[in-house]
Amino acid sequence: MLRGVKNIYSGIKRRNNKSNNNDKKEIKIKLDQIILADSLEKCDYAIKRICCNSSDGILGFDCEWVNEGPVSLLQLATHNGVCALFRIGKIGFIPPKLKELLANKRILKVGVAPFEDGQKILKDYGCTVLGTLDLRTLAERLQLPSPKSLAAMCLEYLGIEMDKLMEVRCGDWDADTLTDEQVAYAACDAIASVLIYHQIIQGAKENLSLWERFVIYIWRIWCKDEGMKLHGLPTGVIDMRFKTRRTNMHTNNYNDNINNKYNNNNNNIVNPNISNQGLNVNTIAHKSNVPTRKKPLYHNCYLQAPDGDILCTCDRKKAEWYVKKNLANVIEEEPYTVRLRFEPSGRALGEVGQYYTQVKVNQCVVCGALEKFIRKNVVPREYRKYFPLIMKAHQSHDVLLLCPTCHEVSNSYDLQLRRKLAELCNAPLAGPLTHVRDRSISNWRRLHCAIKALRDKSMLPLRRQEELTNIVLEYTGQQEVTPILLDLLDEELKNALSSSVNQLKHQPHGLKVVQYFEGKEGGLVELERMWREHFLTTMRPRYLPNLWSVRHNQERLSIRQTQNRIEPQDAKVAGLMY
Repeated sequence: MLRGVKNIYSGIKRRNNKSNNNDKKEIKIKLDQIILADSLEKCDYAIKRICCNSSDGILGFDCEWVNEGPVSLLQLATHNGVCALFRIGKIGFIPPKLKELLANKRILKVGVAPFEDGQKILKDYGCTVLGTLDLRTLAERLQLPSPKSLAAMCLEYLGIEMDKLMEVRCGDWDADTLTDEQVAYAACDAIASVLIYHQIIQGAKENLSLWERFVIYIWRIWCKDEGMKLHGLPTGVIDMRFKTRRTNMHTNNYNDNINNKYNNNNNNIVNPNISNQGLNVNTIAHKSNVPTRKKPLYHNCYLQAPDGDILCTCDRKKAEWYVKKNLANVIEEEPYTVRLRFEPSGRALGEVGQYYTQVKVNQCVVCGALEKFIRKNVVPREYRKYFPLIMKAHQSHDVLLLCPTCHEVSNSYDLQLRRKLAELCNAPLAGPLTHVRDRSISNWRRLHCAIKALRDKSMLPLRRQEELTNIVLEYTGQQEVTPILLDLLDEELKNALSSSVNQLKHQPHGLKVVQYFEGKEGGLVELERMWREHFLTTMRPRYLPNLWSVRHNQERLSIRQTQNRIEPQDAKVAGLMY
């Protein structure tokens, strides 16, 4: 299983979004010390491993559950990569040694929303969780960047882009056997949390002067706050719920900038929120939490065919890779140009090919801003990832640069089209407002956990036995819980849960939309066209690269079709054979 987990995680993309990270040691998340604890013996072993490897008293902490049911999986991880996944839903209760560890306030449990996770564990299993520390609160108190999600914090502090797949996150955490994807997902969250904590602390220390360090040292000696005394943390951050601070941006300068940006002459964006007084700032009044790109996207290095014909412009790293692999020779240093030593499979033909050979400017394509960019996928990745391989190539045409403000406005418009596609393709959007929650399933799961625990109650504390017994008696109306009753209930619940879960399971929104257009006249190029036209209509970009086209992929694939370089099935799915 661990080998499969490693292979899965090797697909997670790494990117460095800090300009000063060149001198910084590369951070890696290794998934080679995962302990899957689904029995009392394995739990005890996992606790020993955790305690032996947590000399600093810091643990990454996270939980997973299904719908509104009890916590199914509890994750704890140390700074050196030991990660224990406790399947408390399968065990039916929290083992005594794990309960003792969770209640130890001297051992910090760090993560995103750990206080809320601790409260849910208390509600579901009667186990107190102390020593929780929200990474967002810590970063905010130390005046460091505080993105609002674990994925965003991972990108900010570790330079790792985590792929939070909806089908894994909302998967069945109560399954008899967890998939490799689920194990990797759960372990990554906990390990990333503890690594982010250390990066935040390191960043805060680097910003301190010698005098400030001395003051903190003296403060730690006599301060009564546990967090400050043991870990040098700001006061009042332990066991506290994170409170979002919205940045008020109602100054005249900000309003003027926004209004000037989107309300110049005839370049207004078609939006009901725009009035004669300009854009309603309340629609974008909070600061974007998406990390901005400080390095250029376009390096404009040239890649040549063996005869000197220009194939495309590319980033310097790609060009240097060809040279390093002895597949190309350096022709010029400025602009950096390399010539391939082999014949490429295709050449730059027509306007489609010319698009990739031209020099591109690093600027927001909407307003022309020349610094702080965010990459915009015009055709969102939630659809593109289900495209056939032939349509995933040359995606750079649909990756454009936007400034943070334009990026946030564009995302709000994208939601409108996603809703239209959801209705058109019968593909409901995932989210708390779109799920119909079935409370009966939640109650069945709770009862099922009670039955599993009572069937092997030798290790259960007497008080916990009474609680679980009352759950069963309340459901059945019987006077006594017997082994035969438990067996009958277990079989009945398995059938009920299986049929109900199968009814609730649904395909991801993006996959259903792609499947809809695959069987529709016009194919997937029609879906691409919709998104590109949507971007042009809503954002009115004034600085698009030359030759950027709504029909780009259709023209590119048509050229490949004339060269017999595309399979008939792929051509049909794309929409070229109607």
